Amino acid sequence: MLILSNLIRAELYKLQRNKTFWVLIGTITGLSALLHFLILIEWWQLSGTSFDSAGLSELNALSTFTLPLFFNLIVSTLAGFYISNEFSHHNVIKNQMISGNKRSHIFLAKFIVFTLGSLIVTILIPLVIAIILVMLFGHGDVLNFTNLLYLGRAFSLFTAQFLCFTAIVLLIAIVTEDSGKTIIFTLLLSIVMFVIEKFLTYPFIKMLYENTIFHQFSEVFKFQMTNGEIIKSILIASVSLIIIMLCGVLLFNRKEIK
Repeated sequence: MLILSNLIRAELYKLQRNKTFWVLIGTITGLSALLHFLILIEWWQLSGTSFDSAGLSELNALSTFTLPLFFNLIVSTLAGFYISNEFSHHNVIKNQMISGNKRSHIFLAKFIVFTLGSLIVTILIPLVIAIILVMLFGHGDVLNFTNLLYLGRAFSLFTAQFLCFTAIVLLIAIVTEDSGKTIIFTLLLSIVMFVIEKFLTYPFIKMLYENTIFHQFSEVFKFQMTNGEIIKSILIASVSLIIIMLCGVLLFNRKEIK
């Protein structure tokens, strides 16, 4: 555990020094503030969202940041310039292995820190800015106990699915070893899932899709969820994460590090 802790600290140091991470923080902060501002002054009319159904129309701008087609650009960009670049331009990973660190520990440390960075940029910043602006504009009464419970449940389940997504993107970054390819392949994956959701009607394919994290990204924001639906969401996230992480460790263990 001490070795893993040291690797995590090293990854945190690299993330803090990564320019792309700070550019994303600045960009998402500005974009989030702008979108929420436009919603609150009613300049941008956005309706029919899950937040509308929950009586939280003031938070409608958050629906943008929960769309896979949007947040995959954020996550894949961070992966491309934080993970992939280590393979193409540096000997960081090779040096970590020479130092006696297990590949599985290196992979796990990268996953933990990469996921933390992705969570901060994709979920934490938009949510915090939304709450701050809602309160500043005098709409703090919408953040009652019932709505806070809804937000807590929805974003907790969303985060569980999001962990699986960051693991997938990490795998893509390791396989491609290139920032551009990481972004492109991640975007293609999200587009394929979007097409399956919107256009394919084959029962078997739809059944498979409805048991994936991509379907859960929207399902978890339903205002009313039964206990069975919540348990199903948790199971999908848990099983998916275990499978993806096992595949990641096996792949990383067999990968040739130049």
